[in-house]
Amino acid sequence: MTVEELRTRHVELLRDRRVVDHLDPVRKGAEHAAHRYHTWTQVAGEPVRTRLERLADVRDRPAAYRRAHLHTLQRTLDALQPEVLHLARAAGWTVTTPVLAGVFPTGTLDGLCVPVPGRGVLVLVNSGLPDLVGAVLKIMTGALPNYGTPPLLSSEQASYALAEAINAYLYGNGAVEAQPLPELSGQRLALVGLMLRRATQFVVAHEIGHVLAGHLVNARRWTDPNTPVGALDAQSVGWPREHEADRIAAMIMLHTLDDLAPRELDVHEPCLVAAVLLVLFLHEVVDRLADERGLVVPFAGTHPPPVRRIQSVVEHLAERVRTPRALDLAADVATWLEDQLAGVREWFRLADEVRI
Repeated sequence: MTVEELRTRHVELLRDRRVVDHLDPVRKGAEHAAHRYHTWTQVAGEPVRTRLERLADVRDRPAAYRRAHLHTLQRTLDALQPEVLHLARAAGWTVTTPVLAGVFPTGTLDGLCVPVPGRGVLVLVNSGLPDLVGAVLKIMTGALPNYGTPPLLSSEQASYALAEAINAYLYGNGAVEAQPLPELSGQRLALVGLMLRRATQFVVAHEIGHVLAGHLVNARRWTDPNTPVGALDAQSVGWPREHEADRIAAMIMLHTLDDLAPRELDVHEPCLVAAVLLVLFLHEVVDRLADERGLVVPFAGTHPPPVRRIQSVVEHLAERVRTPRALDLAADVATWLEDQLAGVREWFRLADEVRI
């Protein structure tokens, strides 16, 4: 049984769920380029009413899934999956079951394991996850002076941009990106690219951790009717095994640093730790805002609360990191996100009034 058979099953699943009519290569120019910010001074520069209407429009009329965008995300996963499998082998775990990481609108920041009898395991990675993580990293590096002075974004610009990114994730069904931010350069570009790659690797490694630990053998099927594409099946393995998969994924990720010199380790280990924890930080923020707004998070009960996962992973990493300040960047990210929540809530409140 080959990975190509899993790829065929993934495409069938996308078609069956009417995510796209087909996934054949899209002709150049077949899809219109989305509106975007071209300069950092343009971010949140429109009249307040225009910004609020854009937030409200996402809630009222979520966009259709775009084939080109799904292709781009799938190419990223196709590149990252072999890396994760190689890293697992380097850490002492060999994956003998065929696995394919496929982009899919699951509605949750976690990936989902879907066994395909006689073929292997599909790891479904939510299409909204890389969009949200990438946008948040761009906003953070643009807003904080740590990554360059002067900052690219004012506090108000960052607050709106973050509200737009989370609004797109919560209401966009995995099909909507926030209005794209301008391109970065230099240190900011390198940091965002590295951390986005590491964060996505961690999500895939967590699901592969379930395969490595044999969790799926005794799992029970969990059907959630509230995903962006209707009822969807996944495997529920229980909270202790979710924590174990987090630990396996963290160990796989840490082994990527084994060959670095001390000076390189001082740079890369904090970024890796922060990227791993960023996924869980965002999970906690999104779940909290969804709960406040009465929104349903698909498959929420299959995983421990994000706060517990964060605590467990931090304790696990603290005993294994090799640089004294490895957790400091992650703490800065968590503090920054927490500080931004009041502004996000205010933008959401104002957008609610526009819809009334």
